Amino acid sequence: MQNARKQLIEDLAKDCRTVEDIQEMMKNLFKDTIQQVFEAEMEDHLGYQKHSSEGKRTGNSRN
Repeated sequence: MQNARKQLIEDLAKDCRTVEDIQEMMKNLFKDTIQQVFEAEMEDHLGYQKHSSEGKRTGNSRN
C-alpha cells in the first residue's frame, strides 16, 4: 500500500512545475474524488449501476 501511494504521488507530481499547477491538480483531484463518491452513493441508494437497465420504468430511475 505504501509503495502504491508513493507511486501515485510521483505520478501526480511529475506534471507539476509551479504552485498553480499543484493547486489545479489538487482541485481536479478533489473534484474527481467527490464525483466518484456521489456516483457510488447514488448506485447504493438506487440499487443499480449507472446506465443499467434495471431501473427503467420502475419509478426509481435516474434522470
